[in-house]
Amino acid sequence: MNLLLEPSGMLTESLTQTLIAFSPQEAYAGITLLAIASDNYLAEEELEAIDSHLSRMHLFQHFRPETMKSMYQKLFNILQKEGEELLLASARETLPSELREAAFATASDLVLADGIMSQVESSFLTQLSQALEIPANTATKILSVMQLKHQV
Repeated sequence: MNLLLEPSGMLTESLTQTLIAFSPQEAYAGITLLAIASDNYLAEEELEAIDSHLSRMHLFQHFRPETMKSMYQKLFNILQKEGEELLLASARETLPSELREAAFATASDLVLADGIMSQVESSFLTQLSQALEIPANTATKILSVMQLKHQV
């Protein structure tokens, strides 16, 4: 999975014209979907993990289960039909800046949930932090905390 994207102000004209408008919730959930799919495998348990994480968040508290399911299906269809680059670029453009670090932390938590971070997943998280314009030292701190969390 290659998610190397230019900073948001430098998107190519063709990609900028095809971005999908997301709500902040869809953008956040899209990033989490990309995280669990980063190893090119998407299990039902991983989708349940996303639902568990997001349903506890204030951002999603008013979402009914059927609304969440519909949102996941929309995002999954975009991922399958349009690819991870468009999903990430669209999510990045829509996600409010104050939610970027939280989205990265949730993505890191989901990637590390099985206690193993493959090279592909590590590369994804590096690319995600760059795409979300999270300072390297902040991304390192977030990853360190998530690694500690999943050691026990």
